[in-house]
Amino acid sequence: MRPPRIFLDLDGTVVDVLPRYHRLHEDVVRRSGGEPLGEAEYWRAKREGVPELDLLARAGLVPGAAAHAAALRLRRIESRRYLALDRLWPWTVPTLEALSRLAPLVLVTLRQHPERLEWQLGHLGLGRFFERVVAGRGDGTLEAKARLLREAGLDGPEGSVLVGDTEIDVASGKALGLRTIALRCGIRSPQRLASWKPDFLCADLREVMEVLG
Repeated sequence: MRPPRIFLDLDGTVVDVLPRYHRLHEDVVRRSGGEPLGEAEYWRAKREGVPELDLLARAGLVPGAAAHAAALRLRRIESRRYLALDRLWPWTVPTLEALSRLAPLVLVTLRQHPERLEWQLGHLGLGRFFERVVAGRGDGTLEAKARLLREAGLDGPEGSVLVGDTEIDVASGKALGLRTIALRCGIRSPQRLASWKPDFLCADLREVMEVLG
């Protein structure tokens, strides 16, 4: 069952983004005069796919202030100050080492500023694991990563697998005819991921090794 290529999402899959997401939520809400949601409440809602404006409304922001805070969040979410808060899962490095011996790894992620991604991969010591890095802006569709991979000429080969933690990862993988593996450790809840019917639903990257190895 070894794949010719493994496509990997970054946020939530390879790195834990909760510290970055919640700190940014706290900062933009306080700046706008609201009361931030606690970490557990925030992350539970985020994993259930609650829209950002609704999260900001729950933090006490009126529509105009919420819209301003949401725009501020987008401007800041890929700044080095906040990217530096992302942390590796305890199993990230040994599992990437094992996966890279199984098949070439390609990182595919949606980013507004791909040049900042290069800095982050260096900061986290992850760049060495990936044969290619494909990054670009989303297009508002669930198949955004499929578009990026097609544009990069990496929409195969047959038997490859896409591993991620959101509906975009599952839908993009299916659009390319790839096997899909969704991880329960990231940005979406297991229930939401299951509704998109990935080929496999795993706890984290360590179970991917069990599936593919």
